[in-house]
Amino acid sequence: MTGACSHGSPVPATGLDRTRNPSEVSAVSEDSPDFDRPLQGPLLAAVSRSFYLSLRFLPPPVRGPLSVSYLLARAADTVADVTASPAPERLELLERFRSALTDGPPPDFLLKVSAFAAGVDHSGERELLHRLAECFDQLKKLSPATRDCARRVMGHILDGMTLDLRRFPTSQPLRSLATDAELDEYTWLVAGCVGEFWTDICALELPGVFRESPDTMKTLGGRYGKGLQLINILRDQPGDAAIGRCYLPEESLRQAGLEGPVLWPAADWSSWHAVRRDLIARTRLFLADGWKYAASLRSIRLRFATLMPLLIGEGTLARLESLPSGGPPEAAKITRREVKRLARKALWMALTNRITPPAAAGSASTATITTP
Repeated sequence: MTGACSHGSPVPATGLDRTRNPSEVSAVSEDSPDFDRPLQGPLLAAVSRSFYLSLRFLPPPVRGPLSVSYLLARAADTVADVTASPAPERLELLERFRSALTDGPPPDFLLKVSAFAAGVDHSGERELLHRLAECFDQLKKLSPATRDCARRVMGHILDGMTLDLRRFPTSQPLRSLATDAELDEYTWLVAGCVGEFWTDICALELPGVFRESPDTMKTLGGRYGKGLQLINILRDQPGDAAIGRCYLPEESLRQAGLEGPVLWPAADWSSWHAVRRDLIARTRLFLADGWKYAASLRSIRLRFATLMPLLIGEGTLARLESLPSGGPPEAAKITRREVKRLARKALWMALTNRITPPAAAGSASTATITTP
């Protein structure tokens, strides 16, 4: 299960090979020969070390499809974020990206993407844009059903990026989402659909891996993904405001007592904190479904990959709740040391299948979820 929450720490692969399900043995021991290991390893690590550390422990049948899909999504996101290029130019390139998913990337498209790399600060993202053709090559190597899933989720993600660019074309003035429905749409397009995608891929490549029906798992995965994205929104609010973006809906701020325009800094922060408290409560409900999702997985490796962002998300929420509420909302991030501690905890939970939500989530989750 992906989310933009940073996570990951090396853990012994041998520990993740233990299983109670004989059908899982082949799933976690077979390699994916058709997937390019330089892409799956060095490039993925250069783009996102934390996500690479999570993906590397997935069962091989799903590792390749999820890795190449992540790289394609990250490449599109990098294009969308190149502020050195005007929004209309980025929108046009994203539409060409969409066409390339079906028809293949034409040479002039790849040259244009490479040119965008000059405006990218992150060295891993620059390399990704220069090597985008390899990612499209790996997309073609996926099975037809898996490739269709990857194209479908990329379509949703591109829809979310396009909406974002149209709503926030420049860094000034500050603009906010209008309604709560827009917020729900955005979180599903950029993260909720990813939870459903992971479920589809696992159902195709690891039949029998779920304890619940695929439809139930898709619902849980979609809500879990939206919860992770809400954490990103709450955590990154000061940085987003600095580039003219406010994902707290104006209608919610006004219902909480905001008068006048939506401004940052605000004359009175009380309405902002009221909306943030409501979103934190909503996020906990979504993460409760993440706990149910993790407990419904028969694969130790999948449980670990699902639990890492979940535990980090819960930790980030706890930090957000502990921040002072008298001034502007602050960013929140857990430390590398804490991430390592949570990795050990996720591994223990994955191995024992004793899925225990933190006490702070007790009102939204059961105390301990243990399945046979």
